[in-house]
Amino acid sequence: MKEWNVWKTNFGGKKPSSVLPSSKASSCLEDDKTKGVSYEVLKSDILRSRTTRYLIRDIIGEGSFGKVTKAVNLNTSQEVALKILKTEDTADREIKMLDVVSILDPVKNSVVQFFERFDHKGQTCLVFEKLDRSLFDFFVEREGRPLSLNEIRPVAHQLLTAFDALKGIGVVHSDLKPDNVMLVNHSSTPFRVKLIDFGVSFKTTEKMQGMTIQPVGYRAPEVILGLPITEAIDMWGLGCLLGFLYRGQDLFRRLASTSQ
Repeated sequence: MKEWNVWKTNFGGKKPSSVLPSSKASSCLEDDKTKGVSYEVLKSDILRSRTTRYLIRDIIGEGSFGKVTKAVNLNTSQEVALKILKTEDTADREIKMLDVVSILDPVKNSVVQFFERFDHKGQTCLVFEKLDRSLFDFFVEREGRPLSLNEIRPVAHQLLTAFDALKGIGVVHSDLKPDNVMLVNHSSTPFRVKLIDFGVSFKTTEKMQGMTIQPVGYRAPEVILGLPITEAIDMWGLGCLLGFLYRGQDLFRRLASTSQ
């Protein structure tokens, strides 16, 4: 599509800020980068938790937070996603929130299943179920072609279910974007999705306000204005995401591009 080609040209083949971590998270992660890494995990390495060994098959993605790898649980032969964080500062909040979210049924509530955390040579490792690909990657494959309403409805229903469950346990995700919604297995169960990445999530009891959270282009008005924040900001983000699926581009694309 013409609009998708313009989008790719404007961003030089890179992901826009709307699909990158929030500004607050980014600044923290940039600070963490200067602290160095004690051990570089490579393909074919074997990482050991107290009960399990994981063989690294491939590096899926890498950022300032660390790496996400495709691995195999050598005890069960199950494929998993293994997230290797660079610092404890990055890990603490995510682990805290994963412990809270883990009480939810990952199938009924459409949230990623978290298996365990362990330390490997100074780095925190988080083990999740292996999912297919993100909605962002799915759109790249489609060259930005929008989804039909029949395709969007099940995605909307599943995400509404996920956010209703999070509201029930008092959690705000605060980082909804195409990168953080994963297709489970698109070839066998089309448009079955799960919500991932609770690295910048927080409890509603934390009384956040006046903070720069949420990705640019998905950021709720009350966040921008420094007003008290509730789980309603996730509904704003969901509306922006559904708009992205329907149009093939961000609703606030100009805002996202000017933040580069």
